[in-house]
Amino acid sequence: MSFLSSRTFRPLLESAESPVWVAALVLRTGSCQPIAECLDSFGLVTEKAAPLTFVQRRFTSPEEQRFAIESVTAAGEDPRGKETDGHFHTAVRLSRPAQDTVSHPLTGLVHPV
Repeated sequence: MSFLSSRTFRPLLESAESPVWVAALVLRTGSCQPIAECLDSFGLVTEKAAPLTFVQRRFTSPEEQRFAIESVTAAGEDPRGKETDGHFHTAVRLSRPAQDTVSHPLTGLVHPV
């Protein structure tokens, strides 16, 4: 989602003929709040599959790692065992109609292997 914005999602959702689900792997260093707010305006509830994360890539420098650790910590997340071990991590965000969050709970859809 770091390369996308509500400008990306709005036209797609406006042209959708039926309710949609949006799944994304979001870097833990940034916020997807503006996109979640856009999706909410279309009746989609955004949930985070915490504490499950996925490795995105290795850091290219100590400065990049420092940035990631500081950003993750500032967001109230724990970088230990993830960014402190040398990799960007992503978190699963699933946006879907509210009734689907009840009929298909996130814990039953996304779980560690």
